[in-house]
Amino acid sequence: MKTSTFGIAALFFLLLMFASESYAQTVAPPQPPVNNAANISRPSGELGIPEIDDYVTNCYSLYDQTNAIQSQLNTMQQQIIVKKLTDAEVSDFDTQLQGINGQLLSLRSQGLLLVQSGSDMRDNAIKDLKDKPIKIPSAVIRVKNATKAVNVSLKNINTMLTVTIVDINKRLHPKTAADTAKVQLAVSGKTKKTSINITGISFDQFNALYTGISSITGIKSSSKKFSSSGKSQIEVVHYGTTDGLLTAILSNCKNLLSEKNIGSTENGKIALVF
Repeated sequence: MKTSTFGIAALFFLLLMFASESYAQTVAPPQPPVNNAANISRPSGELGIPEIDDYVTNCYSLYDQTNAIQSQLNTMQQQIIVKKLTDAEVSDFDTQLQGINGQLLSLRSQGLLLVQSGSDMRDNAIKDLKDKPIKIPSAVIRVKNATKAVNVSLKNINTMLTVTIVDINKRLHPKTAADTAKVQLAVSGKTKKTSINITGISFDQFNALYTGISSITGIKSSSKKFSSSGKSQIEVVHYGTTDGLLTAILSNCKNLLSEKNIGSTENGKIALVF
């Protein structure tokens, strides 16, 4: 009984080596994947075992869908980089990204299930083909390569979810916390007085501007005088320089004024025009 078992095992390994060489000749040239380093190879046809053929088909289908989505995201990145988008286009891209994100999460779940079933699939193939040992090596190799394709897809899916989509979102919505951070003045050292003369501003705008300036860290005191005709004035005692004060005002009051409102600036004086 032991001799018979040993003989069967020896025959199996001989058949394994022979079938491996035969299978290598039937594999079609690799189709170019997104990650060329993965060197994914596909069988040229079906093995004729439904369970194995279905598993292989599902694995490469997931791989192809992942590659298609990556190409779509790459195209979106290029479009965002090379052209200035309208609000409608930004909204359209946001909708597309939501859909793509959902697809990727679904594909990731499918991929994880396929990888988990890969080991069982290989063991089942060996068990089911015990009466056809010549087919076992081809089945094992097909399962191994198909599982490899899924693992590559899972890596690409993770990159798309955590890097590519994040980058696209940043390009679509470039306003970040860094952009909205308010410039503040120092709170130590010598103070100086700067007069801010303002022309053509409404009463509501003037009060809003005064509130914004008064809230700047580094302003020691402030006073205001509004004139509906002529120049209104805000006087500020502050730390730092006049130029530093102007930079802080532009940062803290960007909803009210920008550089185009600057009439002139010099030591101790700023002129704003509305």
